[in-house]
Amino acid sequence: MNDDVLALRIAVGLLGEKDQFGWWPSGFLAPTSVAFLTPVFGKHTLQAKYQGVVEAARKVHDDRIGVGRVFHLFRLPETMEQRLFESFGTQETQSRLERVAHSPAAAKDWLAALAGEPLESKPGPVLVGGADRLDGNSWGKALAAKYVSAFNSGIQCFPYFSGAQ
Repeated sequence: MNDDVLALRIAVGLLGEKDQFGWWPSGFLAPTSVAFLTPVFGKHTLQAKYQGVVEAARKVHDDRIGVGRVFHLFRLPETMEQRLFESFGTQETQSRLERVAHSPAAAKDWLAALAGEPLESKPGPVLVGGADRLDGNSWGKALAAKYVSAFNSGIQCFPYFSGAQ
């Protein structure tokens, strides 16, 4: 599941950037970012791109949803964030993330494949369920379906989970 969440963050992060759908003003996953990130981060450039886009998306999601007893794709419970960080280091995971981040079309295709049937999205914050749903494996598919629908409809949708984890 960790690889799917990382890839989901990359796909939504890329599609939400300023050169795509413009949900956040970053360009960490743009092809030109390699020129300024590689001299600083070297072999960790993909991780720098990932962390940059996650922070940009987190800020926008937090501004729209709020912070507190809510979770979203870019702000998960601390234990989940730690597991994601630990799983990022494998070569297999990084290869998968590079394929998803290769282009907007690759990100959109991957997102659509995970989503299956898009779920209707409404603009703004959309409650997907309680935070207890994060213990299962189906929440990534539900978020992907919401984001696919939002991107296809040209709206900004911010799915979230409510309650304590």
